[in-house]
Amino acid sequence: MENNSWLSFFLTKSFYKNLSFSITTFVIVILVILLLLRFYTRHDDLIELPDFNGMNINQVDSILNENSLRYVIIDSVFNTRLSSNSIVSQDPLAGSFVKENRRIYLTIVAKSKKQVLMPNLVDLSLRRAISKLKSLDLSVGNLSFVPDMAKNIVLKQFIDDKEIKYGTQIFVGTKVDLVLGDGLSDVMVKLPNLDGLTKEDAEILLQMNSINLGLILYDSSVNDSTNAVVYRQRPSKEENEMINLGRNVDIFLTSKKNYDK
Repeated sequence: MENNSWLSFFLTKSFYKNLSFSITTFVIVILVILLLLRFYTRHDDLIELPDFNGMNINQVDSILNENSLRYVIIDSVFNTRLSSNSIVSQDPLAGSFVKENRRIYLTIVAKSKKQVLMPNLVDLSLRRAISKLKSLDLSVGNLSFVPDMAKNIVLKQFIDDKEIKYGTQIFVGTKVDLVLGDGLSDVMVKLPNLDGLTKEDAEILLQMNSINLGLILYDSSVNDSTNAVVYRQRPSKEENEMINLGRNVDIFLTSKKNYDK
C-alpha cells in the first residue's frame, strides 16, 4: 500500500513540476558557474602596464623581464626631438592589465634616419616619377627643362646638384631634382588655381603641371604652417591663363581661420 502511494506521487503533476524546476535550476547554476570560470581571472595573476613612452628600450627590457613579459619592436621612426631608442608608442596601452608572457608591441625612435634606394626615374613621365618618389617617402625638388623631343619625360635625376644613380641609398624625405624634356618648343602650360590649398597640395598640383613652386610667404596670422592655406599666387590665375613650362609660382598663405572669414 505504501509502495503504491510512492508510485502515485511519482506520477503526479506536482512531482514532474518540481522535478522540472530542479533540473532547470541545476542547469542554470552549472551554466553560470561555467560562465564565471570562463571569464574569471584572479587579479593577482594580472600585471598593470606602466607608461613606457619616453623610456629607453633598455629600461623597458628590464621592467618587462622582471614581470615575465616579452616585447616586440614593430616599427621605428626618426625624430630629432626625441632620444634614440626611446619608446614612442606601445600596445597594449599604459594601464592595461595583462598576463605573464604577454607580448608588448613597441615603436621606438631610430638611431638614424631611415634610408631607401634611389629609384630609376629616367624615361618615366613626370606624373609617374612623382608617384614613384611619393611611394618611397621621397619628394620632387626643382623641375628644369631642356630641349628634347620627349616632353615631360625625366632625362636626369639630381640631389644637391649632383646626378644621382639609381640604387644609391638616400634618406627618406630627400628632395630629388628632375631634368625633363620640353618637347623642343616654347611650351606653355595652363596655370592652376591654388586658392585655398595647403602648401603641400599646391606644390603637388604645380608639379603635376610641370611648374615649380617659388617663394613661400606666410602672413602674420599663421602660427602653424600645417593649418595655412593659399590666398594669393604670383603670377595670378587672372593675369596669366598660361605659363611657361618650368616657371616658378610664388604662393602667399594665411591661417585657415583667417581665410574662412
